Amino acid sequence: MITLKVVLITIALISTAILALSIRIVLVKDGRFPETHIGRNKEMKKKGIQCVKAMDRIEQEKMDQKNRYKNISII
Repeated sequence: MITLKVVLITIALISTAILALSIRIVLVKDGRFPETHIGRNKEMKKKGIQCVKAMDRIEQEKMDQKNRYKNISII
């Protein structure tokens, strides 16, 4: 009996939390979750901050271009 009460209370709390998180999406026209990805965040772009993976990829490409012709030898 106590287990059933705990399960019902848990379901009620989770339902309330989901409802509270979705109020903005439901009530606002074209409501969406706020963009949290660094690569698509306008304020981060203004500051020149990018996603770590994107920055790493750019740096790797720069290093590849520098090192591409280092090991080439003319016979």
